[in-house]
Parts: sequence; C-alpha cells; structure tokens
Amino acid sequence: MKRLMMAALIAFLIIQTANLAKAESKTSCESTQFKIVMKSEADVKEKASAASKTLNTYKKNKELSAKGRTGNWYKICHANKAAYINMADVKEVFSADEKALLKKFDRRKGVNQVVSATGKSMSDTKVTIQTYEKKQGEWRRALKKMEGVIGKNGFTKSKKEGDGKSPVGIYSFGTAFGSETKPAGMKMNYKKTTKYDYWIDDQTSRDYNKWKTYKGNPSVKWKSFERMNHELYRYGAVINYNTDPIIKGKGSAIFLHIWRGDTKPTAGCTATAERNVLSLLKWMDPVQKPHIVMGTNDSLKSVK
Repeated sequence: MKRLMMAALIAFLIIQTANLAKAESKTSCESTQFKIVMKSEADVKEKASAASKTLNTYKKNKELSAKGRTGNWYKICHANKAAYINMADVKEVFSADEKALLKKFDRRKGVNQVVSATGKSMSDTKVTIQTYEKKQGEWRRALKKMEGVIGKNGFTKSKKEGDGKSPVGIYSFGTAFGSETKPAGMKMNYKKTTKYDYWIDDQTSRDYNKWKTYKGNPSVKWKSFERMNHELYRYGAVINYNTDPIIKGKGSAIFLHIWRGDTKPTAGCTATAERNVLSLLKWMDPVQKPHIVMGTNDSLKSVK
C-alpha cells in the first residue's frame, strides 16, 4: 500500500511539474502587449539577429501579436516559442486615439520621444503612462505601460495656483533632478538637490515658478515654497508648464516624480512608481526632444 501511495504521489508531482512548465512557457511566449502588421514579406528569426536561423517567412499584411521590442527587433510567438522579426519589416497597430495624439507630434519638428499620461475623465486621478519613440520614420511603442497618478482634483484646461489639478496640454521637459546621485546611463541634464534648493510658488515674488538655491531662512524670503530635497523627489524631472512666459497665479512646480502610491494623487504633478520614474529618465534623450502630453482623449482634441 505504501508503495502504491508513493508511486501515485510521484506521478502527481510529475504531472503538476509538467503543467507548471507548460503554463510558464505559454505565459512567456503568448503574453502580448500590442499588434503589429507585416509591411512586406520577411523572415522570422530564432534570435534577434539577421544571422540567426530563419524559422518561417511571413507574407505582407499578416497581423501578429508582439510581446515587446528590443532595439530593432520585435519579440513574437511562433510555434509556441519566442521568435523575432526585424522592425523594418513591420508597423505597429495604434488605436484611433493614439493616432490622433501622435499626429500632433508630427507637426513638432525634432520631437521623437513622447510620454503620454492620459486619464478616462477630467476628474479621474489615475492615468495610464505610455511612451512612444520615432524609429526609422515611424512611431513605435517604447517602454511598457505604467500606472500613474495626477492632481487630487483631476485635469484642467485653466489651471490656477493651489487648485490641486494637473494641466491639460503638451509640454517639454526641463532638467531631471533628485536627492540621489545621477543614475548611470541617464542622458538628461541632472541637478542633484540639497537642503538649500527650493521651488517658489509665492505669487507675490519675482521668483514665482522658479528653482532657487538659498542658504538663508526661506520663510523670510518667500511666503510659499517647496523643498526640492523632498522624499518624493529622489528622482524627477521638471515639466515645462507656465515657464515661457511665467504668468503669476497660473500654476507652478509641475513635475514628473515618485508617487506615494497608486491611490495617492498629487497636488498637480504626474507621479508613478520609483522604478518607472527611473526607466523614463534613462529612456529620455534631450537630442530627441522628449515631450509629455497630459489630459483625456477628448480634452486633447483641441490641443495643438
């Protein structure tokens, strides 16, 4: 009896291990992010290399599911295994809203990187953050989708100082910053913060909406300010909102920074998990003129 029970247990464990391996294989191969379409007849490769073994040849207009892209190669699933196809041979499939959004940047010379922070409604405090980059003359998705939060009172087209809302629109990025040492591989200009660094939101001051370094008592110099060595500013980047020209009362200190959590909105900034902030900062390249677009699909229709 003991032998029979032991044999049954071993058989059960073997079956469970096989099922687990099968499930893991399916997940790693078939977990897709978006669709791509063949632009021309091209080979599918075993590895992300032109010299790699050819597994199959796909015809023009064939639609495929992509797991992601690394460099010039899309990762797809072929015969239940991971395979690769060259970026030059395919185009990505975008929704109508994505097409409309990306078309706005075709009119902005030199802008080849876009961060999109879009919400479902103007009052929503949660957003989906997506990144796009222009490669070989076409828009492509870059990093994986991210969850983010915005101002505690949602989006607005007419921001005012202290309203707790995030401004709808398209904005360039200023300097990256943080209380930590500049991360390796980051191309953005980076300013390490100290206890003497402040962002001024005092509407009566000529320093309104500016970063100032001051070693005296800030409460004497300004009625209102933010300390730039804040815990949520370990890593971040300035969003160039209300900077040229600066209009007093229109809103200040709009940043991309680390969140407190996915249920903790901001005072007007866009925030996400620290790992995401780092990924964004390392991905952005000043040469490619990265911009951020913020709002709902409807509110952005009138934004040029």
